[in-house]
Amino acid sequence: MKEDDIAERHYSQMEVKREILQYTRGRWVAVHCSEKSEDGKPYLIRYTMRGERPLKISRLTEIDGILKRFRRLKPRTFYATSNVYRKLAIKEDVMDLNNVMACTPVWDIDNELEGWESTIEVAKEIVRFLELNGIEESVYVKWSGRGCHVHLHEEAVSRRLREKIHPIDIAYAVVEYVNVKLARKYFEIAEKSSYSLRVENNIDPQRLYTCPLSLHKTLDRVCVCVRKEDLDSFDPSWTDVNKYRHFQEWNLYVPGEADGLALKAFQAVGPCPSRLRFRRRKHPPLDKQILRWLKKT
Repeated sequence: MKEDDIAERHYSQMEVKREILQYTRGRWVAVHCSEKSEDGKPYLIRYTMRGERPLKISRLTEIDGILKRFRRLKPRTFYATSNVYRKLAIKEDVMDLNNVMACTPVWDIDNELEGWESTIEVAKEIVRFLELNGIEESVYVKWSGRGCHVHLHEEAVSRRLREKIHPIDIAYAVVEYVNVKLARKYFEIAEKSSYSLRVENNIDPQRLYTCPLSLHKTLDRVCVCVRKEDLDSFDPSWTDVNKYRHFQEWNLYVPGEADGLALKAFQAVGPCPSRLRFRRRKHPPLDKQILRWLKKT
């Protein structure tokens, strides 16, 4: 089956669209395309066709609209920011960090696909550490392509705490704090593996993560969520585009469940360095180049 047919068939499924909508609400969306620009890089669409507004999804019909509008660029993968915004009406909204109302802490576990068992072992260590710090219900694991992400639901940090400490600072500090505490464990797991295992803190003001049930940008694999209790039985066959296995209740959380860890982490780590360097600027999207390309074809 051709790549275009796989994407069209996959995104025609209502379950897929519902999961993408659930994840993207309030987030700045990006769509990775298979078509490449003149410099050989795939198009990454982050704004509406005229480049006037950040791309967002608030209704199921908007997913079909994006796929139709940019069809000639061959949309492939849906991403969304770790940030959740109060409003996303104009370009300036994504440049204003005061507009960020929440930010999802995410541990990015990168590895080769062949080393997937080591990847899962690291994910289990992170989940175990969070449980020891009182976080039982607000965690899920997301497998995407060759590695996985451990997500701590952004609403597990109370609004009261997010009003005192910037949400991006909280997310960065929590991820960094856990990584420091588990550094020896990571090393021991990596030492037993012959693959390039690493755990990264990629929290920054514009970080993107793959949406649940989105296709991978190059592999015919689906980004699936895994219940933490199922990590022992997971294997990469769960991501098969024709018979994927996905945990639909990934969006569960307990409000304030992560407040204790968040406060402790921020006191130990401090604010996110990239947020402090962030300045209001005109983001250089490919919107004009995309428009030129569409007019030529």
